Amino acid sequence: MAIAKTIDLAITNADFRTQISNNKNAPAQILIAKKKIKQIEQLVGTNSKVGDIDVHQALLESVTKFIQKNGLVLQDFPQPYESFSNGYVTKTAQLRVEGGFVKLLKLIDFLEKNYHVGTVVAVDFKTTKELRTRKRKLAATIYIQNVKTETDE
Repeated sequence: MAIAKTIDLAITNADFRTQISNNKNAPAQILIAKKKIKQIEQLVGTNSKVGDIDVHQALLESVTKFIQKNGLVLQDFPQPYESFSNGYVTKTAQLRVEGGFVKLLKLIDFLEKNYHVGTVVAVDFKTTKELRTRKRKLAATIYIQNVKTETDE
């Protein structure tokens, strides 16, 4: 009976030692988890600094400033589309801008680097030909998404 208790204590002691050795690298695992969370937040556009900012208004302000500086034309800026799924609210804003290809690419680059409220998820380029002037015009439809948890709303 005494030997059985000793063996049980030895097994429990070995279990505790493995738990202690697993917990020694816990700070490193926490740092890795925090880095992964930051990467996910960058991908989906969630930002804790956003707060109560109207995403649509912030996008309009930043795009308007850039467009005025670079001679582009804002053709369409409808209200964002919202979808609810798995506890998340996804707002998708769409804007259509007309201008030269390089200037449109610069606008997209500007939005990707400086617009921290959402993420550019897609761009669709289309050319149209005016019948009167027979000139071609290039327009880009840019889709920007912002993902938040439903509790933030």
